[in-house]
Amino acid sequence: MEITTERHRRNEDLVVRLGKLEEEISFFKKKRDEHNQLTKEVLTKRNEFNEQINEDLAKAKDYTAKRDDLNSQVKQSKQKRKILQDKVKENKKVLEEVVEKDQALKKDNIRRKRRSMRSLNENINKIEWDLQTSVLTSEKEKEMVQLLEKLSEQLNKIAEEVHITSQQTQMWKEISVAQREINILHIQIIDAAKESQIYHNLMNQNYHQINELRKQANDNHKKFLSFKKQSDTFHRDFLSKVAEKNELKGELRESKQKIRAEIREKKQANLEENTQKAYEKYERGENLSLDEFRLLVEKGMI
Repeated sequence: MEITTERHRRNEDLVVRLGKLEEEISFFKKKRDEHNQLTKEVLTKRNEFNEQINEDLAKAKDYTAKRDDLNSQVKQSKQKRKILQDKVKENKKVLEEVVEKDQALKKDNIRRKRRSMRSLNENINKIEWDLQTSVLTSEKEKEMVQLLEKLSEQLNKIAEEVHITSQQTQMWKEISVAQREINILHIQIIDAAKESQIYHNLMNQNYHQINELRKQANDNHKKFLSFKKQSDTFHRDFLSKVAEKNELKGELRESKQKIRAEIREKKQANLEENTQKAYEKYERGENLSLDEFRLLVEKGMI
């Protein structure tokens, strides 16, 4: 009786402890689930920031490539412009010399030189004809060739002086064409430089935004690690309490089994004792109660 009572008290204590464990298990489970949800939320935010970072990186790289391409165009255009500027500078220098020569000539002098050119041309043509059609000695042919070279040199010299004005016109034309190309290149350089600056600014804006996004992504990653760590801690506590609960339930189940066994043993002992008392009464010829009579009949003792 005392053992059974003690076990009952022990069981009551186990039930109380199990009740507290259920509360603790519920608490740790709730905390674990809350932190799992927080972990999931910050993980989603972190991934969203990382996706945005990748998109902005792609844009920044595209802006950088376009800026570099425009800078390359600016560099090439500047090189072309420099070549043309040097050419214009050289042509202007030559033109100044031609103008000086032109100014030194008088118009009547030019007319006189042109008449000399016609006379020289006639002489040259006649000599060339004689060389082609006449039978000449080698010495005479050599003499005529030398004369032809001399007359040709005179003609070229006079022609260079007479055609100074046309040379000026040609050089001014070349200078004008080159200057137009320089102006076009200058406009292209300005436009490309402006567009390059636009892409450079866009690139910087994107990298600035990327830095801000990375900061937020890192903050959310830190939160993710913190929440996950807390969630793992609550989960371990939850599992620990569940294991303790299962252990106590096993202990309680075993204790109840022992109580039931004790009760069965006690009932069996009481039954045997009552049976013995009833049989003794039967032997003494005393009147038996209905229960005592039924008990002796069930035991086969009467």
